[in-house]
Amino acid sequence: MNTRQKQAFTLVELLVVIAIIGTLIALLLPAVQSAREASRRSTCLNSLRQLALAAQQYEIRMKRWPGAFDRLVTNQLDSGNGEMFATWAVMLMPDLERQQVYDIYAKGLVSGTYLDVLMCPSDDVKTRADAANSYVANAGKYGSVRSQTTADGPFLNRAHSPKRTMLEGHWRDGREYTLVFSENLSAKRYDLVGWSGFQSGDTAGDRIDGKHVDEEGKDLQWSPVFLWHTVPPKSSFINGEDFYCEGGDCGLSQTTELEVGSGTGIDYAKTQAINARPTSNHTGGVNVSFAGGRAIFMRENVDYNVFRALMTPNDRRSSSPVPNIIIEDQPFL
Repeated sequence: MNTRQKQAFTLVELLVVIAIIGTLIALLLPAVQSAREASRRSTCLNSLRQLALAAQQYEIRMKRWPGAFDRLVTNQLDSGNGEMFATWAVMLMPDLERQQVYDIYAKGLVSGTYLDVLMCPSDDVKTRADAANSYVANAGKYGSVRSQTTADGPFLNRAHSPKRTMLEGHWRDGREYTLVFSENLSAKRYDLVGWSGFQSGDTAGDRIDGKHVDEEGKDLQWSPVFLWHTVPPKSSFINGEDFYCEGGDCGLSQTTELEVGSGTGIDYAKTQAINARPTSNHTGGVNVSFAGGRAIFMRENVDYNVFRALMTPNDRRSSSPVPNIIIEDQPFL
């Protein structure tokens, strides 16, 4: 009578199989994570493209480019204490097909509506709620808004200068080579008008609609915008760890990003404005979009003079210390 032995895995064989499976998983996970990040980055890029196209639609509708901070339609405000000004993001709501959200702000109220188009999926720190935001607009040169000009940046502070605006003929360097939007990991809520000219005080200075503006050079803006500087940063200005300072303000803070908590005062405004720059969680660069509507992934080691030229709509007449740069795709792609 024949006896048949039972077939079974030995312990060694089982351990070998487990080791092989573990190795395959280890090889697969980075590929999966890379694919997910590529998808998140693509979504972010598409959102920036939508914002650029919405700004174009705003320009067609209003015959001018939107301001970094702009005046709401004051005759719609609730009587008493409605806020007169709003950010570029609020002003673009009708062109993002969110008219109802805009109407709430136009009444002097706060909507705080969460919008997917204003959040980058790779921005994993912020809560997906309220007026959370990942994007900032090109407000030109760091410094007092009194010296703002259309040659330095397309998004002007129209709360300070209601008659100053970006028009068709101001894009002398070409819309396809003028930055309008970028990512910023520390961008505050999309409806926050970050401008120290709105703070109250008793020192001498101008007043705009009854609100105090401090002495020359102190009326800084920082949210939701990004800025360029006359003096290049010590090292990296996109996604970098080195603290950048200008004008002897290095001792104010050693932060490398905008502070999350609320704050007041000129020192706070300087710290915010100094760090109003492109940042992202993407490896190697930041998603940006241009006035012409295209969106690209800009490498983080782009030459600072090229980056500054990309931010100035009219480099020849700008405040740039290195004007007349002719932009090509290769230096920043």
